[in-house]
Amino acid sequence: MNRYSNGAQEVQSQQSFSRFMSGIYAWVAGGLLISALTVFFLMYSYNPVSVAFWDLIVATNGMVIYGFIILELVLVFTFRFNPENIKSKANYVVKYLLYAMVNGITLSLVVFSYTDTSVFNAFISTVGLFAVLSVIGFTTKKDLSKLGGILLSMLLGLIIASLVNIFFLHSSVGDLVLSIITVVIFVGLTAYDTQKCRYLYQEFAGSPLLSRLSIGLALELYLDFINLFLSILRIFGKRK
Repeated sequence: MNRYSNGAQEVQSQQSFSRFMSGIYAWVAGGLLISALTVFFLMYSYNPVSVAFWDLIVATNGMVIYGFIILELVLVFTFRFNPENIKSKANYVVKYLLYAMVNGITLSLVVFSYTDTSVFNAFISTVGLFAVLSVIGFTTKKDLSKLGGILLSMLLGLIIASLVNIFFLHSSVGDLVLSIITVVIFVGLTAYDTQKCRYLYQEFAGSPLLSRLSIGLALELYLDFINLFLSILRIFGKRK
């Protein structure tokens, strides 16, 4: 009788975990959809808002975009993804959706520089790569937590190197090298973040915090996807 009871509990636990992961990927897909709609709204629809936006870009020689980048950084850092610190799920939902929209604004400038075919191919390639890495993160039995720490340290160095290249070196070769390094880093981080979903579920299963965790984890996977997409676009994309 215990064997059947344990089997039923295992099935129920697996179903609960599947719902948890489905919720996370639903948030990731929702964030990507908002970003894509924002890009479409600014680039492919003629309306007063898009006209005013591009007029502002021209008037400020593109400098206004740094204001949006700073806003993105503020939203990420104020997210403070720590399960015990999550007081209100609604607060995190608003921040996540706002971040996706602001990121769509900054993405519009990047996408504008490439052909539509390049953007489409980069997106499809990213979807395929992201799916494979997610499967690896779920199925691997190796603990990736140490790898995650190394990759995050590398990411910090990459950000510093990117800023130096943007403001001082202006090197196209350097940009290509940094894009390749970015792909390597976020390949690892995607698998790491996916595995972290499983570990956090095991730790907080049955806790009220579990339903709130999906937002923070979705943001991390969303960032992984976007950075992979941008890097692949920069490496293989054809500029207009």
